[in-house]
Amino acid sequence: MNRIQPPRQRTPRAWGWMALSIVLVGCVVTSSGPGFQEVLLQGQGADKILLIDLTGEISNEPVVIPNAGAVPGMVSRVRQELELAYHDPDVHGVLLRINSPGGGLTDADVIYHSLMEFKKSKKVKIVASLGDIAASGGLYVAMAADEIYAHPTTLTGSIGVIMHHMEYAGLMDKYGVTADPVTSGKFKDIESPYRKRTAEETALLQKIVNHQYEKFVAVIAQGRPKMTNNQIRAIADGRVMTSEEARQAGLIDGIQYLDDTYNRLTTLSGFPDNRLIRYANTWATGHNIYSNAFPVEGNLR
Repeated sequence: MNRIQPPRQRTPRAWGWMALSIVLVGCVVTSSGPGFQEVLLQGQGADKILLIDLTGEISNEPVVIPNAGAVPGMVSRVRQELELAYHDPDVHGVLLRINSPGGGLTDADVIYHSLMEFKKSKKVKIVASLGDIAASGGLYVAMAADEIYAHPTTLTGSIGVIMHHMEYAGLMDKYGVTADPVTSGKFKDIESPYRKRTAEETALLQKIVNHQYEKFVAVIAQGRPKMTNNQIRAIADGRVMTSEEARQAGLIDGIQYLDDTYNRLTTLSGFPDNRLIRYANTWATGHNIYSNAFPVEGNLR
């Protein structure tokens, strides 16, 4: 679950192994910018397959690069890549490579929704290849793919929602420290770590978690139509599973390496002779509604 971290450590936010995060999302405004490079990975010809990477925590928070600036977050980057691919008539499929333990609820859902809208509008196939880990929000995003394959060593699953909470009431009592907030309503300090939750507060939060859990289950059901509701709920208890367990459960289509998954996508796309490409430096522009306000302005050395 390690990832490249900015200079300060952030509180983990995820489904499954990380905490629940709810963010408001606005309407989509698209605008392309010139600051990207198309990088050839392999193959030849005019037709293209685009590789999109989702590595690390799914978040739209920027990653700070010392002495340079900040790289806009994953949501912004993916939106930019999809926009560029949408306007390129030679792009005929997306290879989605996922290596993520999860992330923010809304961030994962926006990426999932963007991928679904992209393949519907452009009429192309998306195939996902799961890396070391594709759990919780990582698996959620994978449900946008037409087929999902895992490496033999992949860990996946973790279908569920968690809302973390820490309480310091006992420690504060020991040292004679008290908290006396003034609130506008009895639930305003519901997440306060300075006292125990009431039964009413716990019930309210559980209702929210249950609602988001049902959304997760519905996305799995849409992405894996051959699985019954009972089959999904039997494994949707937060458990992490091996690729073989996931295959047996019907959560993925098979176990194979990235090259094999790419070959499978070339067959599904109907363009067996193609170039596998990726976009580099799309973060330098990031002209869409999910872009962060401060792209890198300095020189990377």
